[in-house]
Amino acid sequence: MFEEFIDINERQVYQFLNYCYERDEKLYVVKDIALDLNYTLAKMNSVIQQAESFCERYPEYKLSFLSENKMIKVEFSSQFLLSKVYSILLEGTIGYILLDSLYKGTYQSLENLSQKNYISLRTIQRKLRELNTILKNYHLSCSLKKGNPIEGEEYRIRYFFHLMYWQSFDENHSDILSSIKNKRQLLEKFAKHAPYTRSIDRKKWISLLRISLQRMKQGHPITYVPEEMNKFVHPLITKEEFTHYILEPFFEANFWSMNHITPTEQAYLYFMFGVMNTYLEEDLLDAPDKVQESWGWIESSIVENFEKNFKICFTTSEKNYLYVNLAMIHLYSRVFGTKKKVDAFGKSAEDRDFQHIFPVMYPIMQQFFGGVARRIPELNTYYEKNSRLIFQYCMLVRDIFIKHEQPVIFYIQSKYGKTQELWAKKRILSMTERPIKYSASADQLPDIVISDYPIDKKAHDQTNTQIFYWNGQPTKNDWARLKAEIIKIRNEKNRSILEKLDFVN
Repeated sequence: MFEEFIDINERQVYQFLNYCYERDEKLYVVKDIALDLNYTLAKMNSVIQQAESFCERYPEYKLSFLSENKMIKVEFSSQFLLSKVYSILLEGTIGYILLDSLYKGTYQSLENLSQKNYISLRTIQRKLRELNTILKNYHLSCSLKKGNPIEGEEYRIRYFFHLMYWQSFDENHSDILSSIKNKRQLLEKFAKHAPYTRSIDRKKWISLLRISLQRMKQGHPITYVPEEMNKFVHPLITKEEFTHYILEPFFEANFWSMNHITPTEQAYLYFMFGVMNTYLEEDLLDAPDKVQESWGWIESSIVENFEKNFKICFTTSEKNYLYVNLAMIHLYSRVFGTKKKVDAFGKSAEDRDFQHIFPVMYPIMQQFFGGVARRIPELNTYYEKNSRLIFQYCMLVRDIFIKHEQPVIFYIQSKYGKTQELWAKKRILSMTERPIKYSASADQLPDIVISDYPIDKKAHDQTNTQIFYWNGQPTKNDWARLKAEIIKIRNEKNRSILEKLDFVN
C-alpha cells in the first residue's frame, strides 16, 4: 500500500534491481531483461540509467554497460538489501516526508514543504490526494487546513505511524530509537520480564511506545478503544505486571508521568504488546492456565477441524500454541482490519505470491478455510479485513505439520564400499531438519535410490521409487541436485496426502 507513494519510475528501478538480485547473474543482455519485464528497449535503457544513478544513494551494488550498451554487469555487495532500496525510495517521497513532519510536529505550510524539497505546489497537492487514498485504507484522513491534520481514532493514528516507520526500520538510522532515553537498559529490562520476545520484537515494541509518547506530548491522548482492547488478557503477563515492569520503567526514563497513562491508554498498550508477538510452544509451557484465557470458541473449533481434516492428533503444547496465536491473529484482524494489508516491509501481496511461498500448503489451506468458514461465518469477516489471513494460517501450522509429515525414505549404494555409503548416509540424514529416513534395503520401497553406478531400473518399474545417479565422490553440484530432488519428492508426497483430504464434511 505504501509503495503507492513511490513514483512509477522509481518503482521500476526497484523492479529492475529485484529482477537482477533474484537471478544473481554477473552479465545480462539488455534486450532479454526488457522482454522479461515487458518494457520497450528504449524504456529498459532509461530504467537501467536511473538504476545506475541510484547507486549514489545506495552504493551497495555496481552497474556498468558493456558491448556498446547491449549488455550490463551488475554486482551486489554482501551488504545489499532489497528492503533498504525500498526504504530509501519510500523515505524520499513527498508523502512520507509530509507524514514524517506531521508526526514530528515540524510541518509549517505547503509552501515551506515545496521550497525545502524543490517540488511544485501543484505536485504536492496531487500527492496529498494520493496520501488520502492510502490513509483511507487505515480509516484515517488528512486535511492540512485543520489544527489536527490527521483525522481518525487516535489508536488508529498511532498504529498507522507505527506501520509507516517500521517498514523502513534501520537500526543504524532510526530517529525513533535514537530519541529514547536509557534505551539499552530498557531493552535489557524488557528481555528479563518478557523472555518470549526476540531482540527485534523488543525494538519494535519500544518504537511503538515512543510513538505513543510523542503523540501524548503533542496533546493527542487515546480516549476510545474497541471492546477487544478493554477485554484483552495477555497469555504470559498480567496487566498489573505489564504496567509495573514494562510501562513504568519506560515512561519514568523518558520523563513522562504515569498519571498521564489512563486506563484507556493502558488498555491500548497492553493489547498491542500482546498481538504484536508470536508465541512458540516453549514460550507457553509455563503458563497453561493463562493460555486458556486467551482463546475462544472460534479458535477451539479451528484447532478441532485442523485435527479432523488433516488427520493429526495435536499434543497439548501444540494446541496451546495454535489457540493463542490464532486468537492474536483474529484479534489483530478485527481491530486493525484493512482492505489492503501489507507485510513488515510494506509490501502488498496476492494469492499467487502466497502460493509461491507455500506451493503445496496454500491451495490446500484455502480449501480448509472455505470449509470451516461455511460453519463459522465470522471467519469470512476476518478474511475481508485481512487478506493475509490464510497465509498466516500456513505460517502458523508449518512447523507443527512438519513434525507430523511422512519422512522421505532413501536407499544408497556405492561401488566405493560400506564406509563411503556410511559417510553419505550420515550427511544426507543431517542435510535437512525435515523428516528423512534411511532404508536398509531397496526392496523396502524407498522413495529414492541413490547410486554411483547403473542399476536395474526394471526392479522399480512398478513403484514410485526415483533413481538418482551421482559421482562416487559427490560434487557440490551432486549435493545440490540431491537436495532439490528430495524437496521435490517431499512436496509430491505431501501433495498426494493432502489432496485426498475432505474439507467439506
